[in-house]
Amino acid sequence: MAQKTDMATDTAAGDDTASPSGEPRPPFIEFTSVCQSYPEQDGSTTRVLDNVSFTVERRETICILGPSGCGKSTILRLVSGMHDRKVAMPTSGSVRIQGNEVTGPHDQVLTVFQKPVLKAWLDVRGNVLLPFKTGLWGEDVSPEEREKRADEVLEAVGLTEAKKLRPRQLSGGMMQRVSLAARLVLRPPILCLDEPFSALDPQTRHEMQVLTIELWKRFPCLALFVTHDVSEALSIADRIIVLSTRPATVINDLTIAEPKPRSENWIRSAEYRQLEERILTRLRQAASGGAHGRMEIDV
Repeated sequence: MAQKTDMATDTAAGDDTASPSGEPRPPFIEFTSVCQSYPEQDGSTTRVLDNVSFTVERRETICILGPSGCGKSTILRLVSGMHDRKVAMPTSGSVRIQGNEVTGPHDQVLTVFQKPVLKAWLDVRGNVLLPFKTGLWGEDVSPEEREKRADEVLEAVGLTEAKKLRPRQLSGGMMQRVSLAARLVLRPPILCLDEPFSALDPQTRHEMQVLTIELWKRFPCLALFVTHDVSEALSIADRIIVLSTRPATVINDLTIAEPKPRSENWIRSAEYRQLEERILTRLRQAASGGAHGRMEIDV
């Protein structure tokens, strides 16, 4: 069963940092000195994360950037609790959601993967409704509300006319839209996205980035978005966390103040080029192993 919490799901309409009683809320997500190692067959261990600490206080889109294999996906698994139960995660430190330590699959966190996971025998609408039938999420949602939500998210992702099609009849971009809709129908407070658009062609990828911004406005949530694409991060992120090479630690924590959707004028501006070069420089340093132990915070 998914780990249960009492996280409120309606704070986006008001102050994310305060509870209904006016008391300060615990952070949405809190990584405290997290280290993660995995056992090898020869008895040794490989450390993937080293003293990773960051706090998320509000609903926003956070892009996680870093060299290939540095542990970005491990961070998502630590948040979702979806990991091998035979391996202690984290090895040390703690991961908390709204003050509750994550010890297993979490009923407030859903994940969108790089490859859409759809059931071939179900049509688009059936795949969107399927999460309600798993018994882990949405137990308190009435059948009528489920149908209403399905129609709403299908309209939001532009698939109303395709609702009776099977996955084999869909393009890659359409399948990823279905995958997004099947998560958003549950109204998750936290959504992890593990390079969801990396397999798409450039035009479709751009369209999905634009759609993502529109969806977050309509269905607010805290999004943790793993990507290798700096321009993608600058397009959709409110905040960018840059990781070093393995064992990864946070070397840059950058807030993007420019409102979304971001205009072409801003994308062509000197500010954009400076941000892009700053991130690329940190990534180059990380890839060369020269960025360990130096943390930068830009706001």
